[in-house]
Amino acid sequence: MSETSISRLAILFVALSLMASWSVRADAPNACKFLTTAAVSTALGKPVTGGGTTSVVDHVGATMSSCMYMAGQAMVLLAVDERGTANVAMQAYHSELEDSRSNDKTKKGASDEQKTTLEDGIGDGAFSNDMTNGSVTSMTAVNGSRLIKLGIIGAGPLPHERVRTLMQAALSH
Repeated sequence: MSETSISRLAILFVALSLMASWSVRADAPNACKFLTTAAVSTALGKPVTGGGTTSVVDHVGATMSSCMYMAGQAMVLLAVDERGTANVAMQAYHSELEDSRSNDKTKKGASDEQKTTLEDGIGDGAFSNDMTNGSVTSMTAVNGSRLIKLGIIGAGPLPHERVRTLMQAALSH
């Protein structure tokens, strides 16, 4: 895995960790229960080894947990943040969307340009952002009081329908 991909994974993980609301609820959901290793394997087109690893933000009021899956050099990270109310979750979603669109503008024309796309028919709202060089794909969705973020790094370009299907599986939990 290249140094750039590792750096992007670290940035994605930090960003997902910062999504956590620090005062709504003390019981974060277990993100590894939202996707099966079989679903991740199907999306990547190769077997996932070792299953998921859960990480809960270590804070009394944390509401987010994340789960990482590995398949060779490909990494899939799922973060689930229980925001307490649908209104608070939707506000967080709109903030994430605005940040993503801002990144589109700052990377315009770069070799790793990012493109944000609204996704119809997923949860109460969803968007994806893909790096044009295929190194990172992510999708953020809101469903009720939950904000869910899915990041895929190092898998190369994936058919977009597989990413959508993986997010829909996570939302159906």
